[in-house]
Amino acid sequence: LGRGPRLRMDAEMIRDNALAVSGLISLKPFGPPIKPYQPQGIWTKVGGTNYEYTVSPGGDRYRRGVYVVIKRGAPYPSFINFDVSGRLTCTTQRSRSNTPLQALTLLNDPVYVEAIKAIALRAATDGKHQSLESTIDQTFRHILARRPNESESDTLALLYRDQHVAATASPQTANRLAKDVQLPHDVSPVDFSAWYSVATVMMNLHETITKE
Repeated sequence: LGRGPRLRMDAEMIRDNALAVSGLISLKPFGPPIKPYQPQGIWTKVGGTNYEYTVSPGGDRYRRGVYVVIKRGAPYPSFINFDVSGRLTCTTQRSRSNTPLQALTLLNDPVYVEAIKAIALRAATDGKHQSLESTIDQTFRHILARRPNESESDTLALLYRDQHVAATASPQTANRLAKDVQLPHDVSPVDFSAWYSVATVMMNLHETITKE
């Protein structure tokens, strides 16, 4: 295993990993396909039947990628960006690309945004009872399954402090980010916003989406 190739995870694995480390994943087995978030209008057709796309309710939207609905004419964009096969032709092996769209997906797709918010909420809550360094160490281990080195820990601590200052200077932005999150009474939107920035960096590391 130590000498195995380091390859980027497949599309379904990247989504499942984000949901797993955030604690949102649903391991419910079997049943009909699920419909995760995707841009509006993807299923709109010119002529023929106009299918309605409704995001699966509750925890169903967080089920594993193997249950995501497949429509050959309108595949799930998040998976396509990470080289899932289009199902229009027989594919014996998936390609592995590295494009800006992948980074944009991890930063903006609602699935990953909700996962990052869940991680930020956990870190902000734990951070009220332990030091900044301990919270960074714990969050880093949740996501990457190893402890951060001194340089990584110092960099993330500096990022947290800088983002906390920025959020304090722009409270309306922090409030907008936290408006759909139930914060504990002792966690402010400013704290949550700063941890959201830290969690975003951790979730977008090359190591996070790579099989070691």
